[in-house]
Amino acid sequence: MGFSRRKRGNNKKNVETKAAPAADGSEKVQKFFDERKPYAIIERDNENFKKYYKAQNLMSDQEFEQFYNHLKIILPSTFRITGSRAAAMEILDVVEKNYVPSMQDVVIDGVKIEPPKPLPWYPDNLGWQVNAPRLVIKKSPEFQKFHTFMVTETEAGNISRQEAVSMVPPLLMDIKPHQWVLDMCAAPGSKTAQIIEAVHSNDKLNEMPAGLVVANDADYKRSHMLVHQSKRLQSPCFMATNHDGAHFPNIHVPRLDGSPNPVGWQFDRVLCDVPCSGDGTIRKNEKIWDNWSTVNGLSLHSTQIQIFARGCQLVKIGGRIVYSTCSFNPIENEAVVAEVLRQTKGAIRLVDVSASLPQLKRKPGLSTWKVTTKDGEFIESMEDIKDVRQRKKHAPSTFPPTAEELKEMNLERCLRIYPHQQDTGGFFVAVFEKIKPLTAADRVNLARQKGDKVPEADVEEAEKEMDVSAEEIILTKRANEDAAAEEEAVSAKKIKIDADADGDEEEEKVKPYESKPKRDVPGIKEAPFEMMAADSPDLKEITEFYGLDPNFPRDQFLLRSDGNAKGRSLYFVSSSIKRVLESKDFSRLQTVNTGVRLFVRQSSPVENGSPFRLTSEGMSILDGVVSNKRRLTVDMEVLKILLAEAFPTLEEFPEKLREKVHTMESGCCIVHVDDSQHEATNGQDRLKLTASLVLPVWKGKNSLNVLLNKTDKKALCQRIFGIIPESTPEHLLQRSTEHQVLRKKQDSAATASVTTANDDSITKETQ
Repeated sequence: MGFSRRKRGNNKKNVETKAAPAADGSEKVQKFFDERKPYAIIERDNENFKKYYKAQNLMSDQEFEQFYNHLKIILPSTFRITGSRAAAMEILDVVEKNYVPSMQDVVIDGVKIEPPKPLPWYPDNLGWQVNAPRLVIKKSPEFQKFHTFMVTETEAGNISRQEAVSMVPPLLMDIKPHQWVLDMCAAPGSKTAQIIEAVHSNDKLNEMPAGLVVANDADYKRSHMLVHQSKRLQSPCFMATNHDGAHFPNIHVPRLDGSPNPVGWQFDRVLCDVPCSGDGTIRKNEKIWDNWSTVNGLSLHSTQIQIFARGCQLVKIGGRIVYSTCSFNPIENEAVVAEVLRQTKGAIRLVDVSASLPQLKRKPGLSTWKVTTKDGEFIESMEDIKDVRQRKKHAPSTFPPTAEELKEMNLERCLRIYPHQQDTGGFFVAVFEKIKPLTAADRVNLARQKGDKVPEADVEEAEKEMDVSAEEIILTKRANEDAAAEEEAVSAKKIKIDADADGDEEEEKVKPYESKPKRDVPGIKEAPFEMMAADSPDLKEITEFYGLDPNFPRDQFLLRSDGNAKGRSLYFVSSSIKRVLESKDFSRLQTVNTGVRLFVRQSSPVENGSPFRLTSEGMSILDGVVSNKRRLTVDMEVLKILLAEAFPTLEEFPEKLREKVHTMESGCCIVHVDDSQHEATNGQDRLKLTASLVLPVWKGKNSLNVLLNKTDKKALCQRIFGIIPESTPEHLLQRSTEHQVLRKKQDSAATASVTTANDDSITKETQ
């Protein structure tokens, strides 16, 4: 919802803002959107901004005034319903049937408030807009209930608060489940989540996608945000990496047919949502009004070209690459596109996507624009820069293409999205197709795919490209040490965009790209990614206890542990991710995370049961492969007990269920919820489930306990039954704490010998 959680300053006066009237001409409606009090008074006006963009001839003078005035209106809140299609449709059903009808006739101070509405251009009504500021929430019980629902489902990962226009690039990638996709500058991961959902769009068929998603970010800490986002979706086809996008490494990947010659790693789809000055986010990031400068776009121009050009190398012939920014600036947009089109010499072409997302209002790309110096002075050519030192720093590629170049570029096929068109933020998107080889690796891969004989010269050149890329990564890290101080000084002057006040997950990429993967996180060393042997004793024990389907692959389990440390968690990866992990060049990848955790080793012994328990994140995979001996079917009344009570004993459940449970060995089982006989009672219970609900439950000697974290349990209980589950009793919390302490001691003991050996090795090397 559209409410700030910022700490307020000491300014007690109401801040008057220059705001445009609402679309329907009602000034009363608009006053709700200008109630926010910033840290300090921010005048929503910047003469330099206005002068610069007016000179770009973006639109007519009359429309420019509409555009400029609309920037002064605080951005509405938008969200996207996430997850697998079945889960998303269940949440959508709750929104449409339970909440929206109750908000149709809300009137505050004589003004009718618009209920939440779906974004007209987002497929299947899964994208929504909410025009409800703080005052509406305070005064409307209907909006209060919806706000509570939003907060709960966002915490559970079923809703992603994401700016509407940032949802556009993944939609234009046209992703299919079999495709390999790279998100080059992915953090914090909202677009990555959309990509993962697209790869899993065949979940109705209960198939493991052949595709994979690699989400990369240059900042190590931010790359872990990708892991957090991906955990909401639990995809075994996902991998998070930590590299400078401009120097994303080349590796060889084993071929599907098992032939001896591996192919260079390339992708069917690549997203280059590059770091930018971010002035398209000015409606939610008000500090831009004070901090905006032409220097921001000029400083990022070359870096954006490098990232985009590298993306063009990594996309397959026939593949699609999307370039995007949250900036209005043509220096960061059309100028970058034009330069990469020059560099690739016809290997890529702009795709006409005017028929895609037909209800999305957009304008065509620019064919000409004005350029300034870093001091904001308009110039026509490099010769206009009098200071020779400044001239050397200014990129010639910032200037518009010649008339001859324009004939081949088709820059009008780019998309420009302006806030006044559909009450959104600003965005730039350009979609490309790779139509011919750009590198030796392209030629080699193309020949091998066709079964043609590969010229030896091409093989040698491709191998050199591989070696150079690996060497460049090392050299770049060293070279950037000297430039780091200057780069960070520039960074300090850049606009630092705060997360949106309403909790928007989509934190725009506004800082200059830094090639410092782990320099700011000293001592961090990722645990190795080790594939388990298919005949592992642990897997044999799990297979026997849970009765795993014989056809379920045993050679796709992954351990993350150091040396002899006994793995406590078993992860599962898709066959595509396995191919990457088995690459002879895998060490070149700084991999942060991959795989879905399916089984966890218990810290305490289990009498007559398996030491491995199931995980909630693994349910979508395990549901189809665990035998009936570890399954239970329960009704909604039993589900209510499992969710609402902290630690229910067996006596609280129906006799028929108790009889079946008593015959089972202690340990985990899968519970299916049957709501066919369920009816709403007293207006408290929610609608019937629209998707199958499957949960992991621990069967103890005298209890049944659902294995969900507190947030997920609360969200599910509130959504289905409209109640908050009770807290776990203190003595059970204490028992859990004791188990955690014991587990840490066991893990420490297991790794002690490995750590000592490593320390001895390091000591010998330094001597």
